[in-house]
Amino acid sequence: MPKTLEDVPAFLDDQWIATFATVDNKNKPHAVPIRFTFDDGKLHIQSDRQSVKVRNINLNPHAAVAVHDMRDEAVIIQGKAQLTRSREEFMRLTQAHIDKYNRLYNIARNTRGVEYIKLDAQGRDAMGIPLFDYRVRCIIEVTPEKILFW
Repeated sequence: MPKTLEDVPAFLDDQWIATFATVDNKNKPHAVPIRFTFDDGKLHIQSDRQSVKVRNINLNPHAAVAVHDMRDEAVIIQGKAQLTRSREEFMRLTQAHIDKYNRLYNIARNTRGVEYIKLDAQGRDAMGIPLFDYRVRCIIEVTPEKILFW
């Protein structure tokens, strides 16, 4: 359980799913489950460029992320979201995303070094998503303004 702000990154690194909340142009909330990474004090989400969450943060950058586990421990992040600008950063953060979830799958399945997220010859994952296609995909970066934890 995160007892201090310094414990938050390790907690987030071990969690699979979070809820990402944005607001549309009519101030209606939009909350979706996401996979994420937490790097250098910022939360990162890999997304389709045409998604509702991307459209919403382009209109209003205020966002919230809720991460919790089965022991009722949680981290809530409120902050500003934006798309990363550089292709190199997109590539690095996409690989970090794949690495995190391969690590978590290996822990959960008691395996070692197995690549559970595999890309086909066209660079698509098992669901057909071209994870490294910068024209189609993007990284949403949430810079925390407030972090709550318990």
